[in-house]
Amino acid sequence: MIDTHLNEIGEAEYRDRYRRTQEVMSRDGIDLLIAWSDCYRMSNVRWLTNYRAFDGFIPYAAMALVPAKGDPILLVTEGLVPSAQAETWVNDVREIRRELPGLLRELAASGVRKVGIGGYRYLAAEFLDTIRECLPSPIRVERSSLLDRLKAVKSETEIRNMKVAGWLADVGCEAVAEAAASGVSERELARAAYAAMFEAGADGIAFDVFVQTGRENTETFYLRRPTDRRLQDGDIVMIDMGCRFNGYASDNARAAGFGAISSEVGRAMDVTLEAFEAGMKAIRAGVTGADACAPANEVLRRHGYLKPGENLRCGHGTGMDPEEEYPSLMPHSKDVFFENMTAAYAITLLVPGVGGCRVEDPIVVRKDGAESLSNYSYVNRWPLR
Repeated sequence: MIDTHLNEIGEAEYRDRYRRTQEVMSRDGIDLLIAWSDCYRMSNVRWLTNYRAFDGFIPYAAMALVPAKGDPILLVTEGLVPSAQAETWVNDVREIRRELPGLLRELAASGVRKVGIGGYRYLAAEFLDTIRECLPSPIRVERSSLLDRLKAVKSETEIRNMKVAGWLADVGCEAVAEAAASGVSERELARAAYAAMFEAGADGIAFDVFVQTGRENTETFYLRRPTDRRLQDGDIVMIDMGCRFNGYASDNARAAGFGAISSEVGRAMDVTLEAFEAGMKAIRAGVTGADACAPANEVLRRHGYLKPGENLRCGHGTGMDPEEEYPSLMPHSKDVFFENMTAAYAITLLVPGVGGCRVEDPIVVRKDGAESLSNYSYVNRWPLR
């Protein structure tokens, strides 16, 4: 049984996050930080306030106003102030559509000159319009990566939550393996994963569970939702799943061979794992996203799966959201890994005429290397049943 209380983030940690945010704002000359979240990209506001927007309320609004000095204001969808007050440590909680325009005008009149927006890429247009109207020129309003970098480095309590979420995704992977049999559909395999993760203690899904089988459903589809295609002897199986536990997400992926797989399928699976292991060995505090990608891409190139000069993305940030903005694991990324930073390290290989493979683990960066937050087998050859 999972004891959730052992993994709770206390008020002192939230207050320390707020203090550190204001310190960076002072350093960067930011007078006001507007942190935006919705129920799908919830980490900005949740990281600061311990409030997550509810599903089913369009546009799933949650916003935190962080002044350079003073206390935060949490803004939520109409009718949800009491529930937000029950969750958050923030004392000032208000309705976003009713209160935001007046608050912004007051801040503008107080002398605010530089405003940063965290979560700009997915900020709902109606609120961006309000911000532009109420904070006119010469006030500078610009996107900010301040929160992206701060929330990327985790406390040990956060890491413990992510380890539990990783284990729950492992349980989902094992459920797929146990349910795998000739004639079972992708949708049935995905349902087995959902049921197993929730029974074991998951609070919710992190994203849709993906189960893709056979050449036709894996060779060209980086991601595809489960279909009614039924498992056959010789299939390659690509699974990608995650769940939420206590507000933290997992993102695990594996490839498996079902029955008598071809030598081409076996080789693709082996090389994918070799590339994953090469990249994992390169990860430690102080290296960049590009440094983490290079060894993996070299393995794929050496085996003939990449053309000269061709490079693949090797993952993304992760934490409260399954995909977070920092660090970037792109071939030319200059994002630097810091100790206790978390990411999802992933190698995806799509081979025309053969099929697709993926190996992915949520990881935490330690001083001397990467620690995986998943423990499911990397080598999966499932017997024909």
